[in-house]
Amino acid sequence: MLLHLLYLCAALVLNVAYVRGHRISRQSECPPYDKGTIIVDSYQLYPENADFDLNECLLYFGALYNASVVVYDPYKAETVLTLEFPGITRTRPFHVGGVAWDPYTNLISILVDSAIPHETPDHQISGDDFIVRYDPATKELVWALNITEVSQGQYGGQQDVEHDSRGHVYVLGTYPGTILRVEPDGSSISPWYLPEEIDHTSAGLTGFAATGDILLASDAKNESGSGEIYRFDLTADKGVPVLVPRTPDDPIMSLDAVYLPPKYGGKVLLVSEHDRGVSVLRSADGKWESAEYLGLISNYSSLADGAVNTATVEVFGTIYTVDEWFTDPIVPGSAAGNRTEFPLVDITYEIDELLAAAL
Repeated sequence: MLLHLLYLCAALVLNVAYVRGHRISRQSECPPYDKGTIIVDSYQLYPENADFDLNECLLYFGALYNASVVVYDPYKAETVLTLEFPGITRTRPFHVGGVAWDPYTNLISILVDSAIPHETPDHQISGDDFIVRYDPATKELVWALNITEVSQGQYGGQQDVEHDSRGHVYVLGTYPGTILRVEPDGSSISPWYLPEEIDHTSAGLTGFAATGDILLASDAKNESGSGEIYRFDLTADKGVPVLVPRTPDDPIMSLDAVYLPPKYGGKVLLVSEHDRGVSVLRSADGKWESAEYLGLISNYSSLADGAVNTATVEVFGTIYTVDEWFTDPIVPGSAAGNRTEFPLVDITYEIDELLAAAL
């Protein structure tokens, strides 16, 4: 554990005092993007999550099995950078799943997590998890924290990351469903929401997304039936989940990430469901005290045969599914399969059709 943290810390070159209140000036707006479904050509990418940096107009992918971050320019259709971490990249049991651009600082938050809770039947909590902040302007790490020093092996399955306007970073774990909060200067991390019963064999929160001071989180309810969406107040000292009732109360199943596409101003939530596709929810006033269930966009593309939907991402006006192949055979001597082409399927039209039908 200490060795891995030292490897990360060896790469830290920015002063923490500089990071507090850190702001990077915004460049001009990204050009509109309307190229439809695209194929990302990147050997062993296997992305479970992705986010678009609206400052540099680049896509960040968490390369799950190789435990690295692939930076992709969708306008040029090429990979421009791969972030690797000594002692972590291509090293079992590490994964990189959660990756997110912070719109308040223009920094990138990267979640390095142990694969063990996701791959064992009882979600065994073992191995180290780290939250890392990266500055794309200087191409340097800002800080890194060992999440395991807080969780103490009681809970884990870290797989998503979010931010608030006050500089905090939030880390979501699925077993049994927890949210940790990092101080703006990266000096400490502490529990912000813990369930009443800490039972790591149970699957809880799977993904979250923020709009203003509202945090929306999906809860798998231990996959015992339909999942739910909960609302949290990011201004609170501690997180308190409030159910977001939906009408009609159609089921949402096999949950993974949730996403609020910027083009809809925080009023549309996309819920990724492994085996079914993407459910579309709307809050007409953006307060998320309740939601309309608009419908399901099914996993229909032949390009994603054998994959499951794990996330969605918007590239300046166009919304894509992020699909993952969890069952590809591992290439001997490596950490991932031999797949090279990874489709991002354009579902913008289907979302807009559901919205138009609800008017």
